Amino acid sequence: MREDSLPILKLARAGAAQKAWEAFLAAGLHNINNDPAILNLKGRLLKDRARKTQGDAAARLFLQSAKAYADSAALKPDSYPLINAATMSFFAGQSDHMALLASQVLALLETGAGRGETAYWHDSTKAEAHLLLGDRDKAETTLRSGVRHAPHAWEDHATTLRQLRSVLRHRRENDSWLAPFAPPKSVYFSGLMGLAPDDHLAAGSIANGLSDISAGFAFGALAAGADIMIAEAIRNAGGELHIVIPTIPSVFKAQSVAPYGDTWLDRFDSLWAQASSVETIESGKQMSHAAIMLAAQVAKGRAIDNAQRLESTHAPFEVSDGSLTPTSSSTPAVTVARSATAPAGHDMPRGSCHFCIATDAPLASDAVQWEQVGEYYISRDTQPGDASGLMNALLSAASDARIAFDVSVSDDDSPAQAITDNLTRLVQSASNGSAVATSSAAMMMKAQAPDISIEPLGELPGSVGASGVYAIGSRSDPTNAFGN
Repeated sequence: MREDSLPILKLARAGAAQKAWEAFLAAGLHNINNDPAILNLKGRLLKDRARKTQGDAAARLFLQSAKAYADSAALKPDSYPLINAATMSFFAGQSDHMALLASQVLALLETGAGRGETAYWHDSTKAEAHLLLGDRDKAETTLRSGVRHAPHAWEDHATTLRQLRSVLRHRRENDSWLAPFAPPKSVYFSGLMGLAPDDHLAAGSIANGLSDISAGFAFGALAAGADIMIAEAIRNAGGELHIVIPTIPSVFKAQSVAPYGDTWLDRFDSLWAQASSVETIESGKQMSHAAIMLAAQVAKGRAIDNAQRLESTHAPFEVSDGSLTPTSSSTPAVTVARSATAPAGHDMPRGSCHFCIATDAPLASDAVQWEQVGEYYISRDTQPGDASGLMNALLSAASDARIAFDVSVSDDDSPAQAITDNLTRLVQSASNGSAVATSSAAMMMKAQAPDISIEPLGELPGSVGASGVYAIGSRSDPTNAFGN
């Protein structure tokens, strides 16, 4: 593949469909018709855009995607572009052409040609062709064979599951038979701190609880007690740990780990080194209740986003002593007895969380008080309780306006003045008629409204380092693209 196409492919794999397409056009790659790799990339980008569109516009994009893939297969016969041409033809309403292409895929694979990159892709491609041709039993058997070749290739599995589910839902057929192929559950966890380091009974109950719900990805903090036991159980089972803490590691350790003993500190350091990702919400010198609550919301949003990206499911996982009611009736909870007393602590400030917005037009909203700063309108003190609802209302009224969202924690009731500079840089990065958000704001909104669409756009330099930026929008359901 051409070197200038690799950043575009990276954007596509990250879910930034529109950004990837804009980069593809800017590089002039849409004018290349004699390179199979570029045509495959074009087909993928058009497919991603079609899945975020509805009605006739989606059908046209699917048809354009099918043509790009078919042109690639004509230049270099291979099962990958051919199966995609078949499936995109199906979504474009070209059933007869789809059947012809799907049969060609099976014939090609039977000859040993076009086997795909791996044994998994060989079998999953056959499964997709069988499903397109209406043979669900063969599709299921072949997919099971493919998964045996690569049991932990979660992102590959997700790509296949997304494609097969789309086909089934477009036909209004039951897709429950795909559930056993889904990756493990993503959990956002929390738990009490009053556990002794050697409380093996609690550790065993936690491990069993995670196993019972098939948890494989865990998102949360790493305080002494249940948090660390949850993280250890996930890692011991071969799962991924994603740490989200409310403040910088040294402050977090000093306040939430060190007071409970050196054993917890050693376990914290070990888990920190094993984590698949680590994220710090605020860089302040002390924690606050507001920062802890925001970190929990970000962890929840991360878990939901991960589950959606992997075509899997998500759930909370709480460990308590039974004195508190679970956050919901569906919360997988483990109840354990306290086995340690909490050390005398210091008073933690309450703090305040502020949902902050900037736009280049004063959009009408009863919930927002705008302050004009230069050429922009800024709200630095909107309550975050229904951030996602406010976002949807503003997006509906936006038209060609640019909107930016951030979230900030302060020690008192007033948001930091520095948030104005961050918001200004953020809204300048948005294109007309679009909305962007910092990673913390995006994940908080995803936690509140799982159906919103968030796409990573890269990083925006700031006064205290780079901040992740996401495109924000309403999620389109590709299975309803044609209203059937």
